[in-house]
Amino acid sequence: MEDRAAGITNGRIAGSAKHSARNAVRDNQAAPLVSIITPTYNRARYLRETIESVLAQDYSHMEYIVLDDGSADETQALLSEYEGRIIAVRHPNMGETRTVNRGIELARGEIVAVVNSDDPLLPGAVGAAVEFMAEHPDVLVAYPDWNCIDRDSRVVRHVRVPDHDYARMIREHKCYIGPGAFIRRCGFDRAGLRNPKYRYSGDFEFWVRLGLYGQFARIPRTLATWRTHAGSVSSTAQGKAMATDHVRIMKEYYSRNDIPPEIRVLRRRAMASAHFKAACSSGTSKGTLLWHVVCSVVMDPRATLGRRFRRTLSLLTKLLPSPIQRKIRQVRRLTRRPS
Repeated sequence: MEDRAAGITNGRIAGSAKHSARNAVRDNQAAPLVSIITPTYNRARYLRETIESVLAQDYSHMEYIVLDDGSADETQALLSEYEGRIIAVRHPNMGETRTVNRGIELARGEIVAVVNSDDPLLPGAVGAAVEFMAEHPDVLVAYPDWNCIDRDSRVVRHVRVPDHDYARMIREHKCYIGPGAFIRRCGFDRAGLRNPKYRYSGDFEFWVRLGLYGQFARIPRTLATWRTHAGSVSSTAQGKAMATDHVRIMKEYYSRNDIPPEIRVLRRRAMASAHFKAACSSGTSKGTLLWHVVCSVVMDPRATLGRRFRRTLSLLTKLLPSPIQRKIRQVRRLTRRPS
Protein backbone atom coordinates (compact mmCIF):
# COMPACT_ATOMS: atom_id res chain seq x y z
CA MET A 1 0.00 0.00 0.00
CA GLU A 2 2.92 2.31 0.70
CA ASP A 3 4.17 1.86 -2.89
CA ARG A 4 0.72 2.54 -4.31
CA ALA A 5 0.24 5.65 -2.19
CA ALA A 6 3.53 6.98 -3.50
CA GLY A 7 2.33 6.44 -7.05
CA ILE A 8 -0.56 8.91 -6.82
CA THR A 9 1.40 11.88 -5.52
CA ASN A 10 2.14 14.85 -7.73
CA GLY A 11 5.36 14.60 -9.72
CA ARG A 12 6.95 17.65 -8.05
CA ILE A 13 9.76 16.35 -5.89
CA ALA A 14 10.51 18.21 -2.71
CA GLY A 15 13.64 18.18 -0.61
CA SER A 16 17.25 19.16 -1.06
CA ALA A 17 19.45 17.63 -3.77
CA LYS A 18 21.49 14.65 -2.71
CA HIS A 19 24.89 16.00 -3.60
CA SER A 20 26.88 12.89 -2.75
CA ALA A 21 24.85 10.78 -5.15
CA ARG A 22 25.09 13.42 -7.85
CA ASN A 23 28.85 13.72 -7.47
CA ALA A 24 29.23 9.95 -7.61
CA VAL A 25 27.41 9.87 -10.93
CA ARG A 26 29.45 12.74 -12.35
CA ASP A 27 32.67 11.06 -11.28
CA ASN A 28 31.40 7.70 -12.59
CA GLN A 29 31.87 6.19 -9.12
CA ALA A 30 29.45 3.32 -8.57
CA ALA A 31 27.36 4.74 -11.40
CA PRO A 32 24.38 2.52 -12.24
CA LEU A 33 24.37 0.50 -15.44
CA VAL A 34 21.82 1.92 -17.89
CA SER A 35 20.24 -0.30 -20.55
CA ILE A 36 18.94 1.42 -23.67
CA ILE A 37 16.55 -0.72 -25.74
CA THR A 38 15.66 0.06 -29.36
CA PRO A 39 13.07 -2.09 -31.13
CA THR A 40 13.12 -1.68 -34.90
CA TYR A 41 11.16 -2.93 -37.88
CA ASN A 42 11.98 -1.68 -41.39
CA ARG A 43 13.35 1.62 -40.12
CA ALA A 44 16.81 1.55 -41.68
CA ARG A 45 16.27 5.08 -42.96
CA TYR A 46 16.13 6.51 -39.44
CA LEU A 47 17.93 3.85 -37.41
CA ARG A 48 21.49 5.08 -37.98
CA GLU A 49 20.70 8.54 -36.57
CA THR A 50 19.15 6.98 -33.49
CA ILE A 51 22.04 4.58 -32.90
CA GLU A 52 24.57 7.38 -33.26
CA SER A 53 22.60 9.54 -30.82
CA VAL A 54 22.80 6.80 -28.18
CA LEU A 55 26.45 5.94 -28.74
CA ALA A 56 27.35 9.63 -28.53
CA GLN A 57 25.94 9.98 -25.00
CA ASP A 58 28.42 11.23 -22.40
CA TYR A 59 27.57 8.47 -19.93
CA SER A 60 29.88 5.48 -20.25
CA HIS A 61 28.30 2.84 -17.98
CA MET A 62 25.69 1.83 -20.52
CA GLU A 63 24.63 -1.12 -22.65
CA TYR A 64 22.74 -0.65 -25.90
CA ILE A 65 20.41 -3.41 -27.14
CA VAL A 66 18.93 -3.09 -30.65
CA LEU A 67 16.31 -5.69 -31.52
CA ASP A 68 15.45 -6.25 -35.18
CA ASP A 69 11.87 -7.51 -35.36
CA GLY A 70 12.30 -9.35 -38.66
CA SER A 71 13.01 -6.35 -40.87
CA ALA A 72 13.05 -6.85 -44.65
CA ASP A 73 15.05 -3.71 -45.47
CA GLU A 74 18.75 -2.89 -44.95
CA THR A 75 18.54 -3.03 -41.15
CA GLN A 76 20.80 -6.06 -40.73
CA ALA A 77 23.55 -4.61 -42.92
CA LEU A 78 23.40 -1.39 -40.95
CA LEU A 79 23.58 -3.17 -37.58
CA SER A 80 26.62 -5.16 -38.72
CA GLU A 81 28.53 -1.87 -38.94
CA TYR A 82 28.18 -1.45 -35.17
CA GLU A 83 29.45 -4.89 -34.16
CA GLY A 84 31.15 -4.69 -30.79
CA ARG A 85 29.48 -1.38 -29.91
CA ILE A 86 25.90 -2.55 -29.58
CA ILE A 87 24.10 -5.77 -28.69
CA ALA A 88 22.20 -6.68 -31.87
CA VAL A 89 19.40 -9.24 -31.65
CA ARG A 90 17.27 -10.48 -34.53
CA HIS A 91 14.10 -12.57 -34.41
CA PRO A 92 11.08 -13.27 -36.64
CA ASN A 93 8.46 -10.54 -36.63
CA MET A 94 6.41 -10.62 -33.43
CA GLY A 95 5.38 -7.00 -32.94
CA GLU A 96 6.79 -4.02 -31.09
CA THR A 97 5.44 -4.87 -27.62
CA ARG A 98 6.86 -8.40 -27.55
CA THR A 99 10.13 -7.08 -28.96
CA VAL A 100 10.40 -4.46 -26.22
CA ASN A 101 9.59 -7.12 -23.60
CA ARG A 102 12.37 -9.32 -24.93
CA GLY A 103 14.76 -6.39 -24.68
CA ILE A 104 13.75 -5.77 -21.07
CA GLU A 105 14.36 -9.43 -20.26
CA LEU A 106 17.83 -9.22 -21.81
CA ALA A 107 18.72 -5.92 -20.14
CA ARG A 108 21.06 -6.01 -17.15
CA GLY A 109 20.84 -2.36 -16.17
CA GLU A 110 19.50 -0.85 -12.97
CA ILE A 111 17.83 1.80 -15.13
CA VAL A 112 16.12 1.02 -18.44
CA ALA A 113 14.95 3.26 -21.29
CA VAL A 114 13.20 2.38 -24.54
CA VAL A 115 14.30 4.57 -27.46
CA ASN A 116 12.30 4.01 -30.64
CA SER A 117 14.28 3.47 -33.81
CA ASP A 118 13.17 6.76 -35.37
CA ASP A 119 13.36 8.93 -32.23
CA PRO A 120 17.00 9.91 -31.51
CA LEU A 121 18.06 11.00 -28.03
CA LEU A 122 19.42 14.49 -27.52
CA PRO A 123 22.99 14.98 -26.20
CA GLY A 124 23.43 14.44 -22.47
CA ALA A 125 20.09 12.67 -22.02
CA VAL A 126 21.37 9.56 -20.24
CA GLY A 127 23.69 11.41 -17.86
CA ALA A 128 20.99 13.94 -16.99
CA ALA A 129 18.45 11.19 -16.27
CA VAL A 130 20.85 9.20 -14.09
CA GLU A 131 21.82 12.32 -12.15
CA PHE A 132 18.17 13.25 -11.63
CA MET A 133 17.29 9.76 -10.39
CA ALA A 134 20.30 9.74 -8.06
CA GLU A 135 19.07 12.98 -6.55
CA HIS A 136 15.53 11.58 -6.24
CA PRO A 137 15.88 7.94 -5.16
CA ASP A 138 12.13 7.58 -4.57
CA VAL A 139 11.34 8.26 -8.23
CA LEU A 140 10.45 5.12 -10.17
CA VAL A 141 10.13 6.83 -13.57
CA ALA A 142 11.79 10.04 -14.75
CA TYR A 143 10.65 11.62 -18.00
CA PRO A 144 11.84 14.78 -19.83
CA ASP A 145 10.50 17.44 -22.14
CA TRP A 146 10.97 16.63 -25.82
CA ASN A 147 10.99 17.96 -29.37
CA CYS A 148 8.66 16.82 -32.12
CA ILE A 149 10.72 16.42 -35.30
CA ASP A 150 9.82 15.77 -38.93
CA ARG A 151 11.18 13.16 -41.32
CA ASP A 152 14.28 15.31 -41.91
CA SER A 153 14.91 15.79 -38.16
CA ARG A 154 13.79 19.41 -38.17
CA VAL A 155 12.11 20.53 -34.95
CA VAL A 156 8.40 21.07 -35.57
CA ARG A 157 7.46 22.02 -32.02
CA HIS A 158 8.70 21.80 -28.47
CA VAL A 159 6.70 19.88 -25.89
CA ARG A 160 6.89 20.83 -22.24
CA VAL A 161 5.29 17.95 -20.42
CA PRO A 162 3.25 18.48 -17.23
CA ASP A 163 4.42 17.43 -13.81
CA HIS A 164 3.02 14.03 -13.08
CA ASP A 165 -0.37 13.67 -11.43
CA TYR A 166 -1.53 10.06 -11.35
CA ALA A 167 -5.14 10.86 -10.50
CA ARG A 168 -5.35 13.28 -13.41
CA MET A 169 -3.85 10.74 -15.80
CA ILE A 170 -6.56 8.25 -14.85
CA ARG A 171 -9.40 10.78 -14.73
CA GLU A 172 -8.60 12.42 -18.07
CA HIS A 173 -7.13 9.36 -19.84
CA LYS A 174 -4.04 11.33 -20.81
CA CYS A 175 -0.52 10.02 -21.08
CA TYR A 176 1.99 12.69 -20.07
CA ILE A 177 5.02 10.42 -20.28
CA GLY A 178 6.56 10.62 -23.73
CA PRO A 179 9.90 9.71 -25.31
CA GLY A 180 13.02 9.65 -23.20
CA ALA A 181 11.48 8.06 -20.08
CA PHE A 182 13.88 6.19 -17.76
CA ILE A 183 12.58 3.40 -15.52
CA ARG A 184 14.18 1.71 -12.53
CA ARG A 185 14.53 -2.02 -13.03
CA CYS A 186 12.46 -2.69 -9.91
CA GLY A 187 9.48 -1.17 -11.73
CA PHE A 188 9.30 -4.18 -14.03
CA ASP A 189 9.70 -6.51 -11.07
CA ARG A 190 6.66 -4.91 -9.43
CA ALA A 191 4.36 -4.25 -12.37
CA GLY A 192 5.51 -6.77 -14.96
CA LEU A 193 6.17 -6.14 -18.64
CA ARG A 194 4.05 -4.52 -21.33
CA ASN A 195 0.79 -6.22 -22.26
CA PRO A 196 0.96 -7.46 -25.89
CA LYS A 197 -2.82 -7.46 -26.32
CA TYR A 198 -2.84 -3.65 -26.43
CA ARG A 199 -1.33 -3.12 -29.85
CA TYR A 200 -1.89 0.63 -30.14
CA SER A 201 -2.02 1.88 -26.55
CA GLY A 202 0.37 -0.43 -24.76
CA ASP A 203 2.52 2.43 -23.48
CA PHE A 204 -0.41 4.10 -21.74
CA GLU A 205 -1.60 0.82 -20.23
CA PHE A 206 1.89 0.19 -18.85
CA TRP A 207 2.18 3.66 -17.28
CA VAL A 208 -1.28 3.32 -15.72
CA ARG A 209 -0.30 -0.02 -14.19
CA LEU A 210 3.19 1.04 -13.15
CA GLY A 211 1.84 4.21 -11.53
CA LEU A 212 0.33 2.12 -8.77
CA TYR A 213 3.80 1.20 -7.52
CA GLY A 214 5.85 4.38 -7.29
CA GLN A 215 6.42 8.02 -8.08
CA PHE A 216 6.91 9.48 -11.54
CA ALA A 217 8.66 12.84 -11.98
CA ARG A 218 9.41 15.27 -14.78
CA ILE A 219 13.02 16.10 -15.58
CA PRO A 220 12.89 19.84 -16.38
CA ARG A 221 15.10 19.52 -19.44
CA THR A 222 14.59 18.75 -23.14
CA LEU A 223 16.31 15.40 -23.68
CA ALA A 224 14.41 13.42 -26.32
CA THR A 225 12.65 13.58 -29.67
CA TRP A 226 9.56 12.07 -31.24
CA ARG A 227 9.41 11.85 -35.02
CA THR A 228 6.17 12.33 -36.93
CA HIS A 229 5.99 10.85 -40.42
CA ALA A 230 3.49 8.98 -42.57
CA GLY A 231 4.80 5.55 -41.63
CA SER A 232 4.65 5.97 -37.85
CA VAL A 233 2.22 3.76 -35.94
CA SER A 234 0.43 6.74 -34.44
CA SER A 235 -0.26 8.07 -37.94
CA THR A 236 -1.62 4.83 -39.40
CA ALA A 237 -3.24 3.01 -36.47
CA GLN A 238 -6.71 4.53 -36.54
CA GLY A 239 -10.14 2.98 -36.41
CA LYS A 240 -12.13 0.54 -34.37
CA ALA A 241 -9.17 -1.48 -33.04
CA MET A 242 -7.35 1.54 -31.65
CA ALA A 243 -10.56 2.95 -30.18
CA THR A 244 -11.34 -0.35 -28.49
CA ASP A 245 -7.92 -0.40 -26.79
CA HIS A 246 -8.66 2.75 -24.78
CA VAL A 247 -11.89 1.41 -23.28
CA ARG A 248 -10.48 -2.05 -22.59
CA ILE A 249 -7.54 -0.56 -20.71
CA MET A 250 -9.81 1.27 -18.28
CA LYS A 251 -12.18 -1.67 -17.85
CA GLU A 252 -9.29 -3.97 -17.02
CA TYR A 253 -7.70 -1.37 -14.74
CA TYR A 254 -10.85 -0.93 -12.69
CA SER A 255 -11.27 -4.69 -12.34
CA ARG A 256 -8.19 -4.70 -10.08
CA ASN A 257 -8.66 -5.01 -6.32
CA ASP A 258 -5.63 -2.90 -5.37
CA ILE A 259 -6.74 0.52 -6.62
CA PRO A 260 -6.66 3.19 -3.88
CA PRO A 261 -10.09 4.52 -2.83
CA GLU A 262 -9.35 8.04 -4.07
CA ILE A 263 -8.72 6.62 -7.56
CA ARG A 264 -11.61 4.15 -7.50
CA VAL A 265 -14.15 6.97 -7.06
CA LEU A 266 -12.97 8.41 -10.39
CA ARG A 267 -14.16 5.37 -12.32
CA ARG A 268 -17.14 6.96 -14.10
CA ARG A 269 -15.16 10.03 -15.20
CA ALA A 270 -12.23 7.86 -16.23
CA MET A 271 -14.47 5.64 -18.36
CA ALA A 272 -16.07 8.69 -19.97
CA SER A 273 -12.64 10.06 -20.85
CA ALA A 274 -11.62 6.68 -22.27
CA HIS A 275 -14.70 6.66 -24.50
CA PHE A 276 -13.97 10.22 -25.61
CA LYS A 277 -10.39 9.28 -26.44
CA ALA A 278 -11.75 6.27 -28.33
CA ALA A 279 -14.02 8.57 -30.35
CA CYS A 280 -11.01 10.74 -31.22
CA SER A 281 -9.17 7.61 -32.40
CA SER A 282 -11.99 6.18 -34.50
CA GLY A 283 -10.60 7.34 -37.82
CA THR A 284 -13.11 6.86 -40.63
CA SER A 285 -15.38 4.52 -38.66
CA LYS A 286 -18.44 6.74 -38.15
CA GLY A 287 -20.37 4.11 -36.22
CA THR A 288 -17.49 3.67 -33.77
CA LEU A 289 -17.15 7.42 -33.35
CA LEU A 290 -20.85 7.94 -32.62
CA TRP A 291 -21.00 5.06 -30.15
CA HIS A 292 -18.10 6.33 -28.08
CA VAL A 293 -19.32 9.95 -28.09
CA VAL A 294 -22.71 8.80 -26.80
CA CYS A 295 -21.06 6.69 -24.09
CA SER A 296 -18.91 9.65 -23.05
CA VAL A 297 -21.94 11.98 -22.82
CA VAL A 298 -23.97 9.49 -20.80
CA MET A 299 -21.16 8.76 -18.34
CA ASP A 300 -19.97 12.34 -17.80
CA PRO A 301 -22.25 14.90 -19.49
CA ARG A 302 -20.70 17.86 -17.64
CA ALA A 303 -17.26 17.16 -19.11
CA THR A 304 -18.30 16.12 -22.61
CA LEU A 305 -20.83 18.94 -23.04
CA GLY A 306 -18.82 21.39 -20.93
CA ARG A 307 -15.07 21.77 -21.23
CA ARG A 308 -14.94 19.25 -24.11
CA PHE A 309 -17.95 20.73 -25.91
CA ARG A 310 -16.05 22.24 -28.84
CA ARG A 311 -14.03 19.08 -29.37
CA THR A 312 -17.24 17.04 -29.20
CA LEU A 313 -18.82 19.22 -31.90
CA SER A 314 -15.70 18.85 -34.02
CA LEU A 315 -15.93 15.07 -33.72
CA LEU A 316 -19.62 15.03 -34.61
CA THR A 317 -19.02 16.98 -37.80
CA LYS A 318 -17.19 13.88 -39.09
CA LEU A 319 -20.59 12.16 -39.20
CA LEU A 320 -21.86 14.64 -41.80
CA PRO A 321 -21.60 14.05 -45.57
CA SER A 322 -18.21 14.97 -47.02
CA PRO A 323 -19.41 18.06 -48.95
CA ILE A 324 -20.84 19.54 -45.76
CA GLN A 325 -17.62 18.80 -43.88
CA ARG A 326 -15.66 20.65 -46.58
CA LYS A 327 -17.98 23.65 -46.29
CA ILE A 328 -17.53 23.73 -42.51
CA ARG A 329 -13.74 23.64 -42.90
CA GLN A 330 -13.92 26.50 -45.39
CA VAL A 331 -16.00 28.60 -42.99
CA ARG A 332 -13.56 27.89 -40.16
CA ARG A 333 -10.59 28.98 -42.30
CA LEU A 334 -12.38 32.19 -43.22
CA THR A 335 -13.20 33.02 -39.61
CA ARG A 336 -9.57 32.55 -38.62
CA ARG A 337 -8.24 35.06 -41.14
CA PRO A 338 -7.28 38.45 -39.69
CA SER A 339 -9.48 41.35 -40.75
